[in-house]
Amino acid sequence: ELKKQGLEILTGMKIQESRIKDGLVTLRGVSLQRKSSFEYSGEKVLTAAGRRPNSEKIKEGLPELDLDEAGFVKVNEYMETSQENIYAIGDLVGGKLLAHKASHEGIVAVENACGNRMSMDYRAVPLSVFTEPEYACVGLTEEEAREQYKDDVRIGKFPLRACGRALTMGKTEGFVKIIAREEGEILGAHILSHCASEMLPEVTLALKHGMKASELSSVIHAHPTLSESIREAALSVQNRAIHILNLTHS
Repeated sequence: ELKKQGLEILTGMKIQESRIKDGLVTLRGVSLQRKSSFEYSGEKVLTAAGRRPNSEKIKEGLPELDLDEAGFVKVNEYMETSQENIYAIGDLVGGKLLAHKASHEGIVAVENACGNRMSMDYRAVPLSVFTEPEYACVGLTEEEAREQYKDDVRIGKFPLRACGRALTMGKTEGFVKIIAREEGEILGAHILSHCASEMLPEVTLALKHGMKASELSSVIHAHPTLSESIREAALSVQNRAIHILNLTHS
C-alpha cells in the first residue's frame, strides 16, 4: 500500500552525513546490503530510532540494581528488581517501549507490592502503527512461529476487499492474518486495515487466554463490520473461510 502511494522503502541503510541546502535535507551513507554509497534528498527527515536508558540517574540514592547489556533494569515477571521491595516498569525495563505496556506493568508491580501475586504476560502486548491503513499486531510473527514450532504452524489470511463493511466504506486495502499451531492454538495476529488498532483486542484476548482458532471463529460477529474479517481469518486457519477460496496455509 505504501508503494502504491509512491513511497520507496529502503532497509539496511547506514546514514553517515546529513546536510540542509536550499530547503532540502540531503542524506549520504552506505547501503549495508549492496556495499555501495547512496544519496537521497527530501523536505523533511523523521527519526524514530528508539531510546537508550539513562540508567546512571536511577543509581543515585538507590541500592545497586542489576542492568542488562543495553543498560535496562533487569526485572522478573513480577516486575521485581534485583533488590528486595524495589520494582521497575516501563521504558526503564526495556522491551517494547509502549505506554500501554508500561501502564500494565505498573498495575502488576502495585499488585505484587501490596502482597498479591500477578505476573506480566508479554505475549499479549499489542502494538499499533497509526498509518493509513493502520497496522496492528500481537504475539508472534510467522517467521518467529516457524522458528519455534517448525512445521506445527498454520496461517489464516483474509483480504479486506472481501469484507462487506470495508467495501461500503471504500477502505479495502489490507488483510487480517492469524498465526496458529496445527491444533489451533493462536500464536499471533497481524492486521493491516482501517481501524486495525480497534480490531486487534479481540485477538489479543484470544491469545492471552489460550483460545483456538475454532473458538475465535465460533463468535458471532455483527454484519456488516470490519471485525468479521477476524472471524474469516480464524476460519481460514481451518480451511473453512466463507467468503474466500480456501487454500492450504501450512
